[in-house]
Amino acid sequence: MAHNHLDACPSLESGRFEDCSCLAEEIRYITLAKWSLGIFSLESLGGYFSGSIALMSDSLHVLVDGTENIVNAIVSRLSRQSDREMRLRKRGGVISALLLLIAGGWIVVEGINRISSPHKVEWYMTLVAVLGLGGNLVQRWIHQKAPKEHRNIQHFFQDLHIWGDILSSLAVILGGTVMLATENLYWVDGALSIIIGIWIIIITTMRLFGKKHQCGDHPHHH
Repeated sequence: MAHNHLDACPSLESGRFEDCSCLAEEIRYITLAKWSLGIFSLESLGGYFSGSIALMSDSLHVLVDGTENIVNAIVSRLSRQSDREMRLRKRGGVISALLLLIAGGWIVVEGINRISSPHKVEWYMTLVAVLGLGGNLVQRWIHQKAPKEHRNIQHFFQDLHIWGDILSSLAVILGGTVMLATENLYWVDGALSIIIGIWIIIITTMRLFGKKHQCGDHPHHH
């Protein structure tokens, strides 16, 4: 890796400084982190006041994703100052995976507790989930604007996380609609939390055991 450039930086091939896109990767992850923290704040408050553990679980998943975006931004910056880019990216991935394991386990436990003692969930939890879905779709749009040289191991797994957020929001919206229509199936809230937690654990397992080779985890040399 050339000093202050990522391995896949186009300027290493063209020799032109204006082709450098290294800083753009860090900026994009910081932007995604801001969106994640905003969605987390919205959903956590909505989940607390509406009494929805599913919405709270979804917000925790988004918070972990926001934390991962911060880790990715730090890794991107450190990678420009080191000749160990791939090693740094893998370590950043392990940190993110451990955070997800903890979050997934907590969500499953809380979901089981909610099924055993369900209580009323307010109608506006569905509205909050719709707003959260909109925010997640914006994140997906920002993430997909990444140039090909930034589509590395971190980009691959972050894409999975965003899809997880989108699917979680859709599940919460569906569950909220069911609870609103029936007015008594409040155990659905806990069941959705368990599904979200299991989804997080599956993604983490993929990260830790054998899926890294699918995302083009190879440095580019020029």
